[in-house]
Amino acid sequence: MTNTLSSFKLKYPVILSHGLFGFSRLGPLVYFNNIIQPLKLYGIKCEATTVHPTDSIKNRSLDLYKQMNEIMKKYNTDHCHFLAHSMGGLDSRYLISHLDQNQSVLSLTTLSTPHRGSYIAKWSIENITERFYFEKFIKAIGIPFEAIANLTPDYLQTDFNPNVLDQPHVTYYSYGAYKDSISNIFTPLYYFHEILTKKEGKNDGLVSLTSAKWGEQFKVISNCDHRDLINLGWSGYNAFPIYENIIRDLYKLEQEYITNPKLPSSFILNNNNNNNKNNNKNDNINNNNNNNNLNSNLYPNLNDLIKRNTD
Repeated sequence: MTNTLSSFKLKYPVILSHGLFGFSRLGPLVYFNNIIQPLKLYGIKCEATTVHPTDSIKNRSLDLYKQMNEIMKKYNTDHCHFLAHSMGGLDSRYLISHLDQNQSVLSLTTLSTPHRGSYIAKWSIENITERFYFEKFIKAIGIPFEAIANLTPDYLQTDFNPNVLDQPHVTYYSYGAYKDSISNIFTPLYYFHEILTKKEGKNDGLVSLTSAKWGEQFKVISNCDHRDLINLGWSGYNAFPIYENIIRDLYKLEQEYITNPKLPSSFILNNNNNNNKNNNKNDNINNNNNNNNLNSNLYPNLNDLIKRNTD
């Protein structure tokens, strides 16, 4: 580890939210692997949450909201940041839009969240869960299994996004990741990557860049797949520098908010309607044109990160 975060200690805690089939800790496995503990060593207040791995966004967000309040109580504060991977970003958006009446959440940073859905969810329903009656079996034994249906493009674009609006007091950051190819044939991402490339363009094996883009600031990570973002991939990818950059951005945001909490000019990014229009207007953008634009938005400070993981 470097000492780059020594001067970026946050006032408010960072709450980490996992994705589909996720967990906080499962035996020896930690979802945000080699991320939370190093951040804590730098003095960053951060906690991982655990919600049902396959329940609906709404139900997961209700559990997330309870844990958010417990974490804020632990740190004796009334504000926090959310940092979410994959489906966890949708849980967090629902929480902010429908549950956070006290406006406790200052920011949401999403890592490869399918804000506009993923064709892989639709494909999985048609070719796996329905074909082999997997969903019926799971539900028959009393296990909620709404998550995959909540991740389809149709659900996100026609139901979720029009009703789960960005809030003007929250700053929304997003990251997308992609690989040109995935070589490990023993991971489902190898097959999903090819399927998704044909439908949505550049992707990390589960979520395309087009779908991952949300909010006023979007950053792209190359040569990185969906599991690499949480250090659970097969490639030995080191995702920690991504989180270092996130902490720096949150620190800058906090400094402005602390200085002028009543009217922080960049903290209130936009009014509710305009901000959601900015997010939704990209839904029908041609993938090729959109990917070209995204690549040009590569965050300069991530150049060292990309080089470090491709050497």
